[in-house]
Amino acid sequence: MCFRRSSPLGGRPLGLQVDKDGSIVVCVAGMGLYRLTKAREILPLSVQTNRSFSIIDDSRVRYADDMDIAPDQKIYYSDPTKRYEASEWLTDALEGRGNGRLICYDPADGSSRTVMTELVFANGVCVMWDAQSVLVAETWAARITRLWIAGPNKGKRETFIRDLPGYPDNINRSSDGNYWVALVGMRSPALDLSLSMPDFRKRMVRRVAPDNWLLPNMFTGSLVKFNADGKILDTLWDAADGAHPQITSAREHKGKLFIGGIHNDRIGLIDLEGADPRWSDYEAYWGKKT
Repeated sequence: MCFRRSSPLGGRPLGLQVDKDGSIVVCVAGMGLYRLTKAREILPLSVQTNRSFSIIDDSRVRYADDMDIAPDQKIYYSDPTKRYEASEWLTDALEGRGNGRLICYDPADGSSRTVMTELVFANGVCVMWDAQSVLVAETWAARITRLWIAGPNKGKRETFIRDLPGYPDNINRSSDGNYWVALVGMRSPALDLSLSMPDFRKRMVRRVAPDNWLLPNMFTGSLVKFNADGKILDTLWDAADGAHPQITSAREHKGKLFIGGIHNDRIGLIDLEGADPRWSDYEAYWGKKT
């Protein structure tokens, strides 16, 4: 996840990816999906979808968060909540409902359609190595969900990893054919309990400051590596007083792992033992430049 306090895009740029032509596709919170060309032109791609029959006007993209690009050039991106604005993420966490969705933008006809709904704060998005399915992090549900986009299971939805120890954010590929996911914070027993007890949750919000039930666990940095079967392979942790709390993204490049956080003013760098020093994310998606 990338973050700047100001931007010529007019909003807060979050997830981004480099397309085959070298342009940058970026999610802008509160605005939608945009393309930044190599000539530095800013082009809107997707800012609304067809409205469903919900009483909530869900046609506008309120909070484009993260995205990934499939081999057929379709772009899948998350809209964490259709009820609240980007600044109201805490309210969405307290509500704990499936307000999020996954949207597919098709450049062939310029259409944008919702392909998966009822996601609990839809966040990180990653097209799997075989391009048969897309992974979506459901932050407040502490799980990763998969949507099949090709093959015999096309259209099927399933829980890929459940009951994570923390709240998942961005998901990216690794050089060894696996995946990295950042945990933006550790689960809070108080929040877990409150989400299953509405009356208790109401009393807690009125009487207890967020610092005492949610935020203390939101400043522990953690990264998890998993494989195509959803098996956890490795975990990396920052110290309790370390320089990288609340990690929101990790991207591998040429034997190193670059880590960032939405509230951090620095980029971390980890040397990955045994990782391919020639591997780049761009070539993994699009092959060598000609």
